[in-house]
Amino acid sequence: MNLATTFLELRKHPRAQLKLPARIRWRGPLGMRMEYTHTLDVSRNGLCVQRNEPGELGSRVWVVFPFDAASASGPPPETPARVVRVESGAGAGYQVALQLELPSRIASRPADRERRVCSRISFALPIFVRALDFPWPEESMTQNISRTGARFESAHIYSAGDAVLAKIPWGDWARAGEIPARIVRVENCATPAGPAPLSNPLAGISAILTSVAVHWNTPTKA
Repeated sequence: MNLATTFLELRKHPRAQLKLPARIRWRGPLGMRMEYTHTLDVSRNGLCVQRNEPGELGSRVWVVFPFDAASASGPPPETPARVVRVESGAGAGYQVALQLELPSRIASRPADRERRVCSRISFALPIFVRALDFPWPEESMTQNISRTGARFESAHIYSAGDAVLAKIPWGDWARAGEIPARIVRVENCATPAGPAPLSNPLAGISAILTSVAVHWNTPTKA
């Protein structure tokens, strides 16, 4: 039996060989890193890209494709993905297969349990968050966002009630600058593959990623 044929049969969606410009973002030990590359093939729920670095299996990245740096509308929302396969390329670099983490259709909460004033949408956007007494923000990505708040992954340690300043360089949020906010919920995330992210690179203090929900203290028009 042909192993290549067997592997193709296991895919839920066929892939088309398309070479499209792409941008990959991932969390490194000292913060977010980006790489500009191109796709080798694309399907409805995944893609294969050429990369200079292999990446850890199971690690999360954020991808934009097709990527147009000169787009007049600015940077588009990014799609979370997981590294599911890494192979050495024919020349230099690696061929890395990514499985897209597309938003799931979750049934709405019962009316007696729904406390959100504004619905949240699954948007992966860069977000810079810092404590009021700390000059340097942590760069992360939103998991969802609304007019009244957002949820993001963090390598820092937060507690409910902490006051922070958040900046999202996209749309009307970019024009708002730093938005005063407070932490309303902190939940543990699954431990990612690879080395633990550093919550304080200068001191070498590591932390487990958490999912942090913030509520804006001032209304926005985004």
